[in-house]
Amino acid sequence: MRLTRRGWNNVIIIGVLVFIAVIQLPELIRTRLIIPTASVSSSTVIPLFAQNRIIQRLLLPAITFQHADTGWQSQPTVTFDIATLISRWQTLVGTKVSEHQLAALKSQLTTPRTIEVWLVGHSLPQRITAYQLPYFWLFNNGSGQWLAVTVDADFLFPPLSSKL
Repeated sequence: MRLTRRGWNNVIIIGVLVFIAVIQLPELIRTRLIIPTASVSSSTVIPLFAQNRIIQRLLLPAITFQHADTGWQSQPTVTFDIATLISRWQTLVGTKVSEHQLAALKSQLTTPRTIEVWLVGHSLPQRITAYQLPYFWLFNNGSGQWLAVTVDADFLFPPLSSKL
């Protein structure tokens, strides 16, 4: 079978289309069939503070931390590195708790701790309510979102004699 000039042009066009399809197929499979894990985890893991917010003053139930020109100061005076503790609070993230999960936990929420955080550039503090449950902490970030954080109590609320 002998092809005419028109037939060879059709073969070349079909060949180029097949080549393009083969080159694009892996990307098409990746975008259409694979569920991106980053988008799934980003909707369930939320930060306590927005990324652009910087802590200026932190009032815990037993200790107050204030940033001054000379660095971090505390009242009463502590022996551990305050900047490390503030960094922990600044970068704290947790798993988002749904309304259904919160309703199931309501009976266990007995003794709240109130944390007051003054942020740079804001005239009012962000008040955070924290509940210590047997295996995790439950935080309300002040804007209606609840998040569960699994850390030791001394990690965020150090005793006065602690050495972080």
